[in-house]
Amino acid sequence: MKSNIRKLRFLIGIIILGSLGLVAVMAWRTMEAKEGKEPVKEIPVAADLQLNRVKYTETRDGIKEWELEAASVRYFKEENTVWLEKVKATFFGKNEEVYTLVGEQGKFNTQTKAIEVYGGVKLDSNEGYRMRTQSLKYLAEKRELSTPDPVEMKGPQFNIEGTGLIVDLERQCLKVLHKVTTNFSHQGKKPASTSL
Repeated sequence: MKSNIRKLRFLIGIIILGSLGLVAVMAWRTMEAKEGKEPVKEIPVAADLQLNRVKYTETRDGIKEWELEAASVRYFKEENTVWLEKVKATFFGKNEEVYTLVGEQGKFNTQTKAIEVYGGVKLDSNEGYRMRTQSLKYLAEKRELSTPDPVEMKGPQFNIEGTGLIVDLERQCLKVLHKVTTNFSHQGKKPASTSL
């Protein structure tokens, strides 16, 4: 009989502790709601297609214009958009120039063939020219690269810094748009500096 009374007390104790715990959790959630705090919700974004290690080549009249590589991609058919992670794009000029663009993330429009790259963007040419910025956009119909962000460019005999950039791949020319500072250096001569 004493054994049954102990079991009953133990069971009642468990029920009381469980009830107190439940009341405490409910009170905590009620206080959190009154303070305006909502639990963080992750909104799932379901892609129509997801792939890893992708390489896509664009040609025009049988000539390779550019290649796009990414560590992973998510394709959204309704938006005609492919989201890219760890992006590498290679653009081919008329006279065998090669421009390699890399960045952390990007976006590719499957209809317009526009490519946007973000985060630690680097553009290097096979002729020793380098550019650094935060974002860069490629417009396929114009064969043009552009950014509104600050840019830093280095070549064998110059350094250029400024804000905003347009590169015409067809005509092989570039234009830095604002706050341009240029340093020229010739072998054996003191560097010259110009600001615009």
